[in-house]
Amino acid sequence: MNPSPPIRRQNPSTLKPAGRRPELISPRTAVIAALCVTAVVFAVYWSSLDFQFILDDHRFVNDPRVQSSGHIWDYFANYVWAQFTGGPPSFYRPVFILWMRVNFMLSESSPWGWHLLSITNHAAVALLLGLLAWRLLRDRVAGLLAATLFAMHPAQAESVAWVTVPDPLMSIGILGALLLYLRYAEGFSGGAQASGKKSGKASRTKRTRSQVGWLILSAAACLAALLAKETAIVLPVVIFVLALGVPRGEFALKSAAKDSDVRLHIRLIDALRQAAPFAGVTLVYFLLRFHALGGKLGSLTQHLPWSTVVLSWPATLWFYGKVLLWPVRARAFADPTLAERFSVGGVLLPGSGVLCIALILAGGFFWAWRARHRVPHDAVAGIKCALLIGTLLLVLPLLLTLNLNALNPGDFLHGRYTYLPLAGLMFLLATGWHLSEKMQVPLLGVFTLLAVVFAGLTVSQEEMWKDDLMVFTVAHQLAPGNRPVARNLANAHVQGALHLADDGRCGEAMPIFEEVTEEYPQEWYAWAGLGECSFQLNNLPRAEEALHRAAELSHEARVIQQWQQLRAHMGLPSSVPPQ
Repeated sequence: MNPSPPIRRQNPSTLKPAGRRPELISPRTAVIAALCVTAVVFAVYWSSLDFQFILDDHRFVNDPRVQSSGHIWDYFANYVWAQFTGGPPSFYRPVFILWMRVNFMLSESSPWGWHLLSITNHAAVALLLGLLAWRLLRDRVAGLLAATLFAMHPAQAESVAWVTVPDPLMSIGILGALLLYLRYAEGFSGGAQASGKKSGKASRTKRTRSQVGWLILSAAACLAALLAKETAIVLPVVIFVLALGVPRGEFALKSAAKDSDVRLHIRLIDALRQAAPFAGVTLVYFLLRFHALGGKLGSLTQHLPWSTVVLSWPATLWFYGKVLLWPVRARAFADPTLAERFSVGGVLLPGSGVLCIALILAGGFFWAWRARHRVPHDAVAGIKCALLIGTLLLVLPLLLTLNLNALNPGDFLHGRYTYLPLAGLMFLLATGWHLSEKMQVPLLGVFTLLAVVFAGLTVSQEEMWKDDLMVFTVAHQLAPGNRPVARNLANAHVQGALHLADDGRCGEAMPIFEEVTEEYPQEWYAWAGLGECSFQLNNLPRAEEALHRAAELSHEARVIQQWQQLRAHMGLPSSVPPQ
């Protein structure tokens, strides 16, 4: 009997990592599934193609800078509302206005074309999110889950059916920048390892230079995202945390040193080096913004005491928690949740709800962080990146919504502010599914059912964006204490009454004008409509009184001229309204 060969003791560092788990679906099946998801997105939002322009859509579509060529420099030199007298110098979004110009070139004033492009934008964001998840997790099903749940979530209806919301365009820039950065970091890592084997300085330098282009492209995408919407300011922070938390390339090899202080020092230096281009484009953005806003970086819309702002944070975050996790009803608008003093209902209870959500998310994060040790060594970095990206995209944009003094007074809670956080949340869910091992099949069934429920809720909730009157009618039902909503609802009724007046149906329009002028006596549109209808009904004294009031409030030359002509017709001397 031959003795058994001696068992050699192996050095753990020389053991090869176990191979990756086989994927559940093939590349061809994944492509077909992605096309199906895209088709479902268009099917869910198909009814929005018949919707009208709403809210700010009218201003962008009628903006002379958007309707004609030759204004590109003006997009970058001025703020969003510079074309309107008295427009607030609060938003600097030149890339977004450029996208509005592209919309007008392709669709002109056709709402159908603008809505089609909006749906396309949303589908593109979902596909980029799925691609990013697959790139990190190397799991096609996880990528499809992230893309599908994100695309179907009912809270997205506001950002899709309202065609001039910049969040989808900004999100394309952010996700594109992350994909380009990962291409840089992964290529740099592979190059460093190959260079380490060859021990060739020239080869290492060549490989390093070959990756710089990806980093430059990523920084350029970051700048484009910043110029689409201010929320993209979170991206340089995400890049820095990724570079610090997930060492790669030569930096990854050096970090194998036993001295933790050396590892931290090397990580910090390399993270700063990788984040430097993003800090540079952020500085460029701030300089452009400073110039466009007339020597300042922003403006306050209200002046709430900081005590009120801080006490209002729990209710604000609780609102967004419900938008993210319980979207069974539309939450596009809400009553203001300002808390001037501590109370159980206004501060303690919503704060407790937020704390519970935070603990659940933190528990899931740490479970996944520990579970990464069960995956092959070559997949650990991707898991860490996925967890960091998902968490940061979920949390950081929500923190920006807590600056209440920079938001609309009395109307600062909107479901569309969760567009990017939802990408982070679905990224985390996909990562958790990827790590769930034996629970993958039942969880896949749960998530599929959830996507179907989301699709049904989205179809029902998107109807509120049909036209201005529908928007504010539903908004007033959702937020009866929201004064800006109530005022906009009145304006929507006035616009409808003006159409009635144009059709010669002043008998139907008069009660609307009278009601609005009584409740909102500063609305000159209602006074002008009341004057026109009174003239058509041959009530000249009332027509003169209403047009006089409209001229005083609006100072519009057309209204003043109409009032003067009426006075001349009545045999009254000409007069000029007080300034």
